[in-house]
Amino acid sequence: MGRDGLWSCTQVSINYSIRGLMGVPKTMNANPCAVQGCEQTADTVIDGQALCRDHFISHCYAQLERFDEMQKTHRLNMPDAEAVRRFINQSSRQADEIEHATKDLGNLERARLLHIILWANEVGSYLRRSPRKVASIPVRVSCDKLGSTWEEETHTVLLSRHGASLRCAHSAKPGEPIQLVRLDTGQRVLGQVAWQRSADSDGIRIGVEFVDCDNFWGLDWGMVEETR
Repeated sequence: MGRDGLWSCTQVSINYSIRGLMGVPKTMNANPCAVQGCEQTADTVIDGQALCRDHFISHCYAQLERFDEMQKTHRLNMPDAEAVRRFINQSSRQADEIEHATKDLGNLERARLLHIILWANEVGSYLRRSPRKVASIPVRVSCDKLGSTWEEETHTVLLSRHGASLRCAHSAKPGEPIQLVRLDTGQRVLGQVAWQRSADSDGIRIGVEFVDCDNFWGLDWGMVEETR
């Protein structure tokens, strides 16, 4: 290999090392941001587009604002609601991953990513499509996330067609991945944390929203009365 070729390979190696130190996922190094005219490297993929941090944040803000307005004007039909639900899952998960994995993140960027997570979950709270039912079902809940892996057995407090609230001894942030196992049937489901609240007598409660699972609890929701 000639001197020029060796220098070129060395430069590529240095560039990849620098990007790794800056927290840019190596799998995204070869992908430029999909926004025309942007010369930044893509940090994540959402809605089928590879985007840099700045354009990911602006895209999420624009979409969440649009979904928020659709909800307030009652223009959300079922297909729209499903699209919103998928976007909420993607945006909150990607924002959380960027916020944790990127080392050169500024305070303003970090605040905006956290705002996206909170706003996405707020919009998601409007999409309740089934009543709630008080029920105590034994479950094993686990979170397998880098730096915060934990597992415990507990009981549900409220059930819905697309999730549940439950007592939890561990702190969990909105958007974190969760696996739930019913101890009575052995059924498993993947979900994410929608919210966390402190309960005076019961410790922490978390809300879990299932991912791509319909009626995990096996109830006839048409016959279930809303629990207030």
